[in-house]
Amino acid sequence: MHSTPSLAPETTIAIVGAGRLGGVLARALRTAGFVVIGPLRRDDRVPDADIALLCVPDAAIPAVAFAVRPHVQLVGHVSGATPLADVDFSIHPLQTFTGREAPVVFRGIGVAVDGRTPEALAVAEELATALGAHPFRVDDDHRAEYHAAASFASNFVLTVLDAAERLAAPVGVHRAHLAPLVRQTVENWTASGAAAALTGPIVRGDEDTVARQRAASAEFTDLFDALAAATRDIAHPGTSSEERRA
Repeated sequence: MHSTPSLAPETTIAIVGAGRLGGVLARALRTAGFVVIGPLRRDDRVPDADIALLCVPDAAIPAVAFAVRPHVQLVGHVSGATPLADVDFSIHPLQTFTGREAPVVFRGIGVAVDGRTPEALAVAEELATALGAHPFRVDDDHRAEYHAAASFASNFVLTVLDAAERLAAPVGVHRAHLAPLVRQTVENWTASGAAAALTGPIVRGDEDTVARQRAASAEFTDLFDALAAATRDIAHPGTSSEERRA
């Protein structure tokens, strides 16, 4: 029976998965002083190690976890959405990665962690702290909500920004012109939340302007309607569409 490893400079960590996050994690954990093996491809044989950290697609986690289990004391994954059925712990950096980031990318960010035992959870928390991040616990019952929130905060933001860029380009307004507006909006949201940061015709109740915007956004009508309705709910909570038009 293996004992649970206590993290120390001589702790060996095998990174399985050579994608964007696997490479960044390997560099960061080496910088933090650990002995890092990899990143390995998921079909590579994993040598004996204290911990295997799986940076593979969610669907591959069960098979890869089964393959590495005889060679390590603990198995963890970096998925935000996948439960702990096949691993001992999870560590999910709440950040987006291109694969080119320096190890400092983890400093100050939040990292969702969980463990099947108190000891495994402690290892996940120690790994996050060693990276300079701030661990917070998200258990299996709440993974779907957590991961959906991350998609809204990152991927869906990019969907909206892509629509803005495509609408603006024909009139000579480019990404570099929109970027300061985006940055200031995020700063305002960070400081005060969405309701306080909202500006524009929906907040003012200027539905004539909103209608003109909708007409100009014909390529994105469904997206515009969904976003406008959600924005009205933030700007004017508790009122019906009839009341807002009155």
